[in-house]
Amino acid sequence: MDRKPLVVLLTVTVAFALTLETACVKGTPTTCNGWAKLLRSPVNGKKAIKESGELHCVDSLPILLELFPTSQFKDDILAAVKNINEPLASVELLTAALRDPDSAPQAAAVAEDFAIPELRKPLIEVLTTSDAPKARHNAINALAKIDKDNLKQHEKLFIQLLRNDPNLQGIQVNAAAARLLGEIGSEEAIPHLIMGMFIKTQRGEKMYTAARKALARIGPKVVEPLVAVQANDRSKYGPMIEELANTASRLGMNEWEWQDGPEIYQVLGDLREISAAPAIAKSLAKPLNPPVGVDDRVTRSWQITQQNRITMAMLALWNVGSPEIIPQLKEIIVNPDNDAKLRLDTATALGMLPGYAGMPALLDIYKTSKLQTFRAPLLKPVAMGISWDELPALEKMLKADKSELVVARTTGEESGEFQSMISVLQKCAKNDVDCLIGVLKGEDIVASQKAAILLSNVKGDHSRKALEALLTFYPTVNPKETDLRRFLIIGIWRLGDKSTVKDVERLIQADKEAKGGSFWVDELEPLLFALQRR
Repeated sequence: MDRKPLVVLLTVTVAFALTLETACVKGTPTTCNGWAKLLRSPVNGKKAIKESGELHCVDSLPILLELFPTSQFKDDILAAVKNINEPLASVELLTAALRDPDSAPQAAAVAEDFAIPELRKPLIEVLTTSDAPKARHNAINALAKIDKDNLKQHEKLFIQLLRNDPNLQGIQVNAAAARLLGEIGSEEAIPHLIMGMFIKTQRGEKMYTAARKALARIGPKVVEPLVAVQANDRSKYGPMIEELANTASRLGMNEWEWQDGPEIYQVLGDLREISAAPAIAKSLAKPLNPPVGVDDRVTRSWQITQQNRITMAMLALWNVGSPEIIPQLKEIIVNPDNDAKLRLDTATALGMLPGYAGMPALLDIYKTSKLQTFRAPLLKPVAMGISWDELPALEKMLKADKSELVVARTTGEESGEFQSMISVLQKCAKNDVDCLIGVLKGEDIVASQKAAILLSNVKGDHSRKALEALLTFYPTVNPKETDLRRFLIIGIWRLGDKSTVKDVERLIQADKEAKGGSFWVDELEPLLFALQRR
């Protein structure tokens, strides 16, 4: 069969199809002038807007401004304005868009990209009127970028945004305001930031982390009002505490949730001001009185809150503890009526005081305790805090202690953790930094923890070498190794100063990029702020 006619027919068909396609696109604009003529077209207007943006057609801006108020393509117009990227020529259009409730969020985002002073006034209008509350997050970010070198001028505005209803504007706005108030070191904002620690939306969203970091950044002036809140001391800060109580009640919070919760103690630890130590120690001695007349869920919530409070108070004392609080801590530990967790966490705080200052008192408590049910678990805080100087006394006590539970913790089946910690003292001579660094980098995590604690107490000529080892080792540690990382941070704080700031900034950046590192960014940033003040 001859296939030539079929081939000819196919060729003609393809040619005809190409001719039709060419006819369809003939006359499509390729220049700004060409697309400008179609901007008002009801058929091709949307495409003309898009193409004008992609071709950076600055001459189209007056037409886009004319079209904007009644256009159904406002989002496309704003996208085109962003792509054209002529900030000064776009001011009038963006001002109009910022005054349009529906377009204001996108317009504020473009304003942040452009970041020119000419947009300051309409952005402030967005932030101070109720016309477009959902645009405030982009607007505050834009304003902060425009005035990054003089944020102080907006202090009162930021305080107002911090205090506004997060259900209306989005809690991201409250958090952004808190961050900026921290950046400018606003002492005027301290009461409002303390309030911000407990603000939440109807959906349960909170801004605690932003408020926490802002307070940590502001510094020492935060200690006194925080201590007043946890002690419910209204002699100086009565109005603030009264407002906090009213706000908490309006949010459906129980008094113990804000007064006896972990948040205040975490921030006191973040501040790293020794002046807070007596108040924290005193708070640990407060009787644990569960709420009455409530259902089991509330009681369980109270129990968890108190456990977290005790833990945070312990961690805070690792940062701010001093010898003057030793009698207070000792009294809590020896009281058999106190909660077991409270006694043991307080013992840990005592053993972790800088320079091993609390170890003589802790060993005395161990020696005089009559109950093996308490002495056995007490061995963990002892092993964590003990140094070479106290080791002979401990070994002597243990040799004489034949109680079953103690033997199990020191030489029996449950002795692994204890042996790992004590072995570091046996392997390394006193203040042998090179040996301790070797243990720190070893495979035994518990021994690494002990080495980190010992390195954090190194003094004199070897302290710089110890600090460098902690800084170098930190980013190699799995973020899931919570205890080890905490001990490393303690060491960096105790040995570091202003010259360590750049190193900590490097660690923060590494954690921002590491999987699971975001938690540690929140731990390192308060450390950074405290080092900047040294």
